[in-house]
Amino acid sequence: MNQYIVDTDAIKIIMIKKKIKSQMELSRRSGINRNVLSNVLNNKKYPSSTVMNKLISALDIDQDTAGKIFFAHELT
Repeated sequence: MNQYIVDTDAIKIIMIKKKIKSQMELSRRSGINRNVLSNVLNNKKYPSSTVMNKLISALDIDQDTAGKIFFAHELT
């Protein structure tokens, strides 16, 4: 069975490019609870489709990039 993880490094790179300085700022921009966002960015919890959509919107990323970020394969 394939397991997906979030490519959090890619998210952090996009945050830097977009001058989003903290998880708190991304939380405010996206409307995602800070704890939920922290769990996603630390790969403790896989995001719901709603959280994914809010991050895609807040980070202003295209669907192809979003697919690569949110459906990265976990190497085990």
